[in-house]
Amino acid sequence: MSSTLSFTPMRRNVRLIAPVAGFLMLVFFIIQIYKSPAPDTISDVPLPSIDKSNHNGKGSFHFNPPEASIRHSVIRGDGVAWTMDNDTIWHLLGRPPSRSECWTYKDRFGVYETPAPEMSYIISNNNQNRNNKAIILRLGENQVWRSLFISYVRSLVIEAGYLARYDIIIYIHLDLADEKKTAWLEKIPQEFKPLVQTFSTQDLRKWISKKAVFKNVYEQNHIPIQMFMAKNTKYDFVYSIENDVRLIGRWDTFLADVDAEYSFHRKHKNEDQDMPAVPDLISFQTIRRPRVQWPWFQKEYACLKRFGGKANTRSSLGVVWGWSRRLTDSMTRYNEEGINCYFEYFAPSVAYQQNLTTFFYQHPLYCPNGVKPDRHSLNLTDFGKNDPKLVQLEKVAVGCSYFFVDSHSKSFWEDWYQNPSICRPPALVHPVKSKKFN
Repeated sequence: MSSTLSFTPMRRNVRLIAPVAGFLMLVFFIIQIYKSPAPDTISDVPLPSIDKSNHNGKGSFHFNPPEASIRHSVIRGDGVAWTMDNDTIWHLLGRPPSRSECWTYKDRFGVYETPAPEMSYIISNNNQNRNNKAIILRLGENQVWRSLFISYVRSLVIEAGYLARYDIIIYIHLDLADEKKTAWLEKIPQEFKPLVQTFSTQDLRKWISKKAVFKNVYEQNHIPIQMFMAKNTKYDFVYSIENDVRLIGRWDTFLADVDAEYSFHRKHKNEDQDMPAVPDLISFQTIRRPRVQWPWFQKEYACLKRFGGKANTRSSLGVVWGWSRRLTDSMTRYNEEGINCYFEYFAPSVAYQQNLTTFFYQHPLYCPNGVKPDRHSLNLTDFGKNDPKLVQLEKVAVGCSYFFVDSHSKSFWEDWYQNPSICRPPALVHPVKSKKFN
């Protein structure tokens, strides 16, 4: 009986102490929450605010951009990249990356594989900000819209659109009858449909000056860009990106690096140079005089005569270019004279002839061990009058991870995708041709 009497008051004490302790713990956690610092954001790429007045009650959207899991340089002093590949040693050629990082495939695209509804909303409404610059993603009717490509397009819209404030136009060449065209467009993921514009070969033939001969989109890939600029007058500058281009690293930081470097060149221009705030042509391969026996010169008699011979032409790889309105308007005036040339030398040659500003942005290239890339050189006296003069002129590396064929870009990209432990330093990659990526 005595044991029972002694146990009873202890139970009463427990009943009193437990709620008091719980209350004190709650107060402690509330204090800690209010004392906690705000989550970090990337300082050099501010996150824009979102107008939620028509957000369907989804609440706020704060996007944490993807980050590389390795945040230091992986390039050795001899140019070898520590990419964790088992079979291939990759060498850096030319310029080192502007950012010290190395990305796994999951680092780069994981956040875009299963997006939140808010992300899809932001993608669909990206082009309502009245921007005067755009990125044109060029597609054709062979586009399949597999999951890996969808993740890539999401990365482009969120990073270049939402973060860097470009309109994103999915610009699709479709030569299909109405019923087939409608069925084809239905296959596009819903989030991208508001960004789509289409055109046909017939549209291009109707638009171009009757004096100019239009062969086909493959050879005269500039005409869709000229027509787009003529019909979308709010844009002063656009990038065009082919569907088999990829970027390791984020689009917003990449575009910011291009802008920052051009600003540096402009600050250090010669007194007699007229360099606009934005270049007229941006290329990611050297802009140079084509070799005399270049196959694309064949039967280009009218063009070569108008430009004053092969020595007065310039060319570059055209899979990613930046175009100003000044440039596309100048090209259209050449069309009105009856001049329409192969696209990879038409735009650079018009810019050179008209003293417009062309800018080669040198970015890292990667070759497998033992592979020697091409080297391009151009004398300073052969630059355009208003081109930046501080870029590398001699023996500029060309090829490997960014070239017109996929001799090395294929393994550089696919090995990265297939092996979760492999990382890649920042790189603009072309071409990525395998079906699973498109």
